[in-house]
Amino acid sequence: MRSVRSPGVRAGRSAVALAVAASAVAFGAPAHAESGSGWFQAQLDDVVIGASGAPGKVKPLYVYAQDTVNPRVVVDLSDLAGVATAEFPAWCAAAGTQVTCPLPPDVDPTASLQAGSIPVLFRPADGATRGDSASVVYQALADNAEPWVATATVSVSNGADLVNLGDGRVDSAAVGDRLAAPVRLTNLGNRTSRGVRVTFTLSSGLTPSTWSNCWYAPLTGHRTSVVCDLTGRVQPGTTMEVPGGFGFEIGSSAYAGESLDQFVEPLAGAAPLPAQLGYQRPEGGTELKLRPSRTTSTAARTLTREIDPSDNWASFYVDDVPNSLDLAALAEPVVGPVGGSAVLRAGVRNNGAGSLDDFRSGAGEVAPFYLRVPAGVTVESVPASCFALYESEDGWYGGEPLLGATRYRCAVPSSVFAAGETHQVDFGVRITAVGGEAGAVSLNAPGPYRSWWDDDADNDEVPVAVYAQS
Repeated sequence: MRSVRSPGVRAGRSAVALAVAASAVAFGAPAHAESGSGWFQAQLDDVVIGASGAPGKVKPLYVYAQDTVNPRVVVDLSDLAGVATAEFPAWCAAAGTQVTCPLPPDVDPTASLQAGSIPVLFRPADGATRGDSASVVYQALADNAEPWVATATVSVSNGADLVNLGDGRVDSAAVGDRLAAPVRLTNLGNRTSRGVRVTFTLSSGLTPSTWSNCWYAPLTGHRTSVVCDLTGRVQPGTTMEVPGGFGFEIGSSAYAGESLDQFVEPLAGAAPLPAQLGYQRPEGGTELKLRPSRTTSTAARTLTREIDPSDNWASFYVDDVPNSLDLAALAEPVVGPVGGSAVLRAGVRNNGAGSLDDFRSGAGEVAPFYLRVPAGVTVESVPASCFALYESEDGWYGGEPLLGATRYRCAVPSSVFAAGETHQVDFGVRITAVGGEAGAVSLNAPGPYRSWWDDDADNDEVPVAVYAQS
């Protein structure tokens, strides 16, 4: 990377030299811009770095271009004087306190949307202390696009800056397989973290291994929370890891994609475990330990707080668990006197080995199913987990529970629909006639296309008949 240092003293940095409104003039917009024919934008998030002596951190400057001619990003670093330095890749060109970068070389020039990132390494300047800050003004330019101007703030703080390096994934795993997610972190701050707390959140199909220095608690959606307090000094510029990673097993209820998320923080600043979750420390197990992965000669500093938790997260994904899943629609006949009230019972059963959970779907519900009301029946009451559907020119839409509709949508309201479970709801109806067209309970929404696929499509719809009570 090429280092660009901004000359001058710290005294004038609080006033941004180039305001956003004036920066288009200062940078110089292209003389032959054709407004609207191309599109080019950039994004650099605000940066928090440790005080003088910290190794600094890399932040991506994202770029997004479409149908552009000669796209480039121009970055003005004049306000960084005395606060920080910025280092850009060798394929960028520096001229004084301005740096110009074309699209990254790994961006596909034939893609309809050309997206990429420019890594920028920000380091604290000598003598930079907590509270110092500066602005970086950057502009995305193209010969045939409107200029895009934005500003990011570089702030200096005093403390540890743990960065989680534990991302990973595997393409596929079978039930019973034992895997391990990497636990790896580095300290980019200027002070030592004496001990680290790692909080793991496992999706419903994963079973964690037992560790003697970890606490375990169930979460909604059959997820599991594991909190581990690890000893070890993570010095500035040092990378630490857990040899062998954090072990877990693919459970019998796993299905499709599963995930393990983790969050790292300095042990001294960690909050007490929430009592309402009932964390338990199991018997047995070995200790989960941090070991150095790469060290520098930077001396240890006084224990302090985390200065930037935005990069403390990591995720490990199991993309596919080929377990069985078979949802079956359920219905019972409507039986009662003509002119009288009766019950229409509809539902769904999970016949498969795999479980469904709302953590994976992100919808706050699982296993939706649909009712087509049979002829000769009028709906008088609607279960809380159901609502009416109505048809328009654009398709079917839902609303508040409405009496008398001919279509309804329901779902399992719990966070998990486990293998072997059944969910049924009762509609209150009035029978007005018998012998008409039967209704149906289906896993597929109204329309020409299936909305659900599982291992046995033959039980995805069942009829709802109406019989007069004898």
